[in-house]
Amino acid sequence: MPALLLPAMVAALLSGCASGVNREAAACGWMQKTGDGAAPGQQGHTVILVDVSSSVRGSTSASVGVDQMSAVKRQIPRWLDGVGTVSVATFGGGAHDVRWTATDWAARPDSGGNSENRRRRSGSVPGCVAQAVAKAQSVVPARGGSDVLGAVREAGTVLADSKGIRRLVVLSDGLSTTGCADLRDAAFEEDLETDGIVQNCSDDKEVTSRTLDSVQTVFAGLGQTASAEPQASPAQEAWLDGLWQRLCAAAHPKPAEPADCAVTEVAATRSESGKSSPRRPGDPVVEFPERTWQQAGARALFDANSSVLRSDALPRLAKIAVQVRDLHGVRVRVLGYVDPRGGSANNRTLSQARADAVKHELERLGVRDVIAVGKGVPEGCPGAADSLGPEQKLQCDRRVDIAVVR
Repeated sequence: MPALLLPAMVAALLSGCASGVNREAAACGWMQKTGDGAAPGQQGHTVILVDVSSSVRGSTSASVGVDQMSAVKRQIPRWLDGVGTVSVATFGGGAHDVRWTATDWAARPDSGGNSENRRRRSGSVPGCVAQAVAKAQSVVPARGGSDVLGAVREAGTVLADSKGIRRLVVLSDGLSTTGCADLRDAAFEEDLETDGIVQNCSDDKEVTSRTLDSVQTVFAGLGQTASAEPQASPAQEAWLDGLWQRLCAAAHPKPAEPADCAVTEVAATRSESGKSSPRRPGDPVVEFPERTWQQAGARALFDANSSVLRSDALPRLAKIAVQVRDLHGVRVRVLGYVDPRGGSANNRTLSQARADAVKHELERLGVRDVIAVGKGVPEGCPGAADSLGPEQKLQCDRRVDIAVVR
């Protein structure tokens, strides 16, 4: 190749790349000026919050992050419906770590000017917002952890000054590790636990009835984590859905309308690059605990001195079987116990027979990999307080535990 030709080719390539970047910037550049000459937020405002913590994005090349862009691209027209302004921000582990990557962008073109330009600009809006969200996903947070409520409060403050429709979209796994909604020790299974978290957040004023006043709120991606992070079961994802809908409702003047707090299911897809930035700070880990169902009291499942399941025990076991089947890739252990009033030989035989009966019923209902063990008299009652009465202690002693093991 002639020596003089190479610089010319390089210059042409650079020029082509530059023109491509310029075309992309030109296609979206108009959005950085609020349409129709109105002040930001005067025509309705949508804020999109993007969780960039390592539990969602991954912190090493071995932990591939969740890419929500396929869902985002489908939903953007709906999220921007009826609004004139859109903003995109990222958040991590601090209440003041919200970083705006798109601030008060116009979501629709000016009403004046060339009609063809308006049509072209209108058509570019979803793609431009998707680019802003994709760029946000790559942002490295200032610190580890996740403060979902802190980011929601920040967005609520921004939207409070907006006229018209106020809409908030939260792209997050919902696994807060700070503040009143810290889930590092959560069991992810009881409504009473949800009640306690909501009450705690209200008592601490981290959620008030004015936080999201008149804000339509959508959570997307709850429970969806990076590949090397702990993975939620469908039942645990459902618990997270319920928690954030409850916290959202508490952030609205009561009673909140159903449309005020919605959850969009997002199927986890992995980042196209297959890698995440190793510079991303690590999160405090939220573990999804293994689950144990304690069927306290032999009378709940069996008649006295019997290993034949009672008819009213079958619906109870059917419900558990459905939940266990959702926990893919687990093994199940059925542990039978009896109280100390019988002889040692009978205790072992009866506890094994009862464990076997529960095992067979679970298998009949489609649960696989079930092991039954008769434990006889237990060494103690899990979590039992000293204040338990004699009958309560006996009921706990003669329980059947159904435990899942990963």
